[in-house]
Amino acid sequence: MTQMTETRSTLRRALALVLLYAAATLVGGVIFVALLRAALALLGPGVMFYRGVGALIVDFFLLIALVAASAARLPRRLGIDGADALGAAIVATSLLLAAFVLGPITADRSISVFMLSQFEAADRPLTAAEARDAFVRVYVDDWAQIDRRLKEQALSGNLEQGPDGWRLTAQGRAFMKTARALSSIFGGDPRFVGRKN
Repeated sequence: MTQMTETRSTLRRALALVLLYAAATLVGGVIFVALLRAALALLGPGVMFYRGVGALIVDFFLLIALVAASAARLPRRLGIDGADALGAAIVATSLLLAAFVLGPITADRSISVFMLSQFEAADRPLTAAEARDAFVRVYVDDWAQIDRRLKEQALSGNLEQGPDGWRLTAQGRAFMKTARALSSIFGGDPRFVGRKN
């Protein structure tokens, strides 16, 4: 009978943890979106990635407090404690970071997403040359995406502007070294990180 009671207790705790982590992720997602929108309204567009990381840090600490307060009100038989609140906040923040990078950041930075939007807006099939021309005309010229990237990299500390043009900083060189290492490990296209092969 004791073993059966222990099994039920373990299953009850496991189910309570899954529900706690799911609730923390849902609540954390709502807080995260609200923080991102508030940062956009207060700070302007800036670099979306850095706004998101800042919002996630604030979200993490808010989640710890909210989940700990909620866990304290749960029945003791569920076995949820303060450490579980920290675990729920870590899991929720990690999932939100992954979703943020795979979703909005990818869509905001992706040339592929831009290209697909051009095909969606076209009322007919496009040739490769038309897609390339649309990219240069709209993405590069009209939307000034090169200027945007230069400003973002200056804001990040990877580039600095001098009288003769833009120059890579020491931080930028360190970033490129890291980017090459990651590209090599994960089999990325070497051309994007300045590797010959």
